[in-house]
Amino acid sequence: MAEGEQAGAGVNYGLPVFTALLVAMEAGVPIPLPSDVLLLVLGERASAGRFPLLLVILAVELVAAVGTASLFFVVRGPGRAALDRLGPRVGLTPERLQRASGLLERRGPLALLVGRATPGLRTVTVVAAGGSTLAPGRALPALVVGSSVFVQLHIALGYVLGPAARDALDEARGPTLVVLAALVGVGVVFWLRRRGARRGLPAAGEACCPACLALGALLPARFALDELA
Repeated sequence: MAEGEQAGAGVNYGLPVFTALLVAMEAGVPIPLPSDVLLLVLGERASAGRFPLLLVILAVELVAAVGTASLFFVVRGPGRAALDRLGPRVGLTPERLQRASGLLERRGPLALLVGRATPGLRTVTVVAAGGSTLAPGRALPALVVGSSVFVQLHIALGYVLGPAARDALDEARGPTLVVLAALVGVGVVFWLRRRGARRGLPAAGEACCPACLALGALLPARFALDELA
């Protein structure tokens, strides 16, 4: 098959699959794969010419908007009973959500934006906003912008570092994969130690790359979002 035909097949099938999977992740579906890793791979695929960069940017904007809004309205509507029943198993206790809702209502759009953009706080921010008295017209724009910041930064990072990552894989595939696996493992351990088992595993599913670990450690304190953590 010619190179152009291969690229076309990637656009026709690969990008929608990435998009659908990321929408589910942004909507809080517990998929056992860090979303930041998938975004980095998508950025790398764009840098390799497999997907047009403009289509990737538009696709992840769709991911940010649809995934965030879906989670918000599910929590506010039919998913509230399920959250009350299952939330404590993953660290979303009624007490924690009540504190988080109060913080978001006091601090407004900036807290929503920062919380949605911060690894480890992304899902709980939307869940708390959905369970609060904040109107959708006030909450959703900030939440979607925060989600957009997170996904687009990872696309840019994957795009810029893509060639270096491909070279490393070509030159030392086995050792490089071990290093990548170790980085994911470090991310899981970081979130487990920082927040315990119930909160740590969901946080690790949101982000495990080194940049995310740094943001997760620094941003909550910087913007006084400790009640969300």
